[in-house]
Amino acid sequence: MKWGTALLFSALTSVATQAYEQDFYIAGSLAAHELADKTGQKVAVHIGAKNIADNNFFLGGELEFALLKNDNFQDTYDGYKEDYSYSANIPVGKRFPISSGSSVDVYGLAGYSSLRIYKGSDDMTADGFRWGAGVDGNFSDLMIGLRYTQGKLNGSRDGASEFDDTEKNLSLMLGYRIQL
Repeated sequence: MKWGTALLFSALTSVATQAYEQDFYIAGSLAAHELADKTGQKVAVHIGAKNIADNNFFLGGELEFALLKNDNFQDTYDGYKEDYSYSANIPVGKRFPISSGSSVDVYGLAGYSSLRIYKGSDDMTADGFRWGAGVDGNFSDLMIGLRYTQGKLNGSRDGASEFDDTEKNLSLMLGYRIQL
């Protein structure tokens, strides 16, 4: 096992054993999406959890599944279309309580993203490291958020032409959360 992986698992275990509160959430988001400097739209579902520890710091995990539409990309790249993407993220941040049922979460996140691009039977997957930042408003069991993410994606079409470019998203999120 690599040292980085071992340190990550030990940090997650440490925070989980000291967490005094947990939030589980499911959210939807609409995003302005950009790939290879071509703009489009993204609709996504987020499923995640945050372990809130002492001093309201938190560490979490999230899975995101998205559908993409980018006509500018398709026109520029000879009919190739963006199809879907999925990612796994680790948000790390701080919760700022406002009242008994309301708070604001400010966080950074890091993760891994994979995106499918296709044209007929010719398809490819571009994947890579992803990072970003966000702010969520928590109101009882409702969550509203704004998030920016960026990732460097690499891949190849049928083992031939290489794809190496940047994906950017600015997302507005709305979700339901369960506190434990």
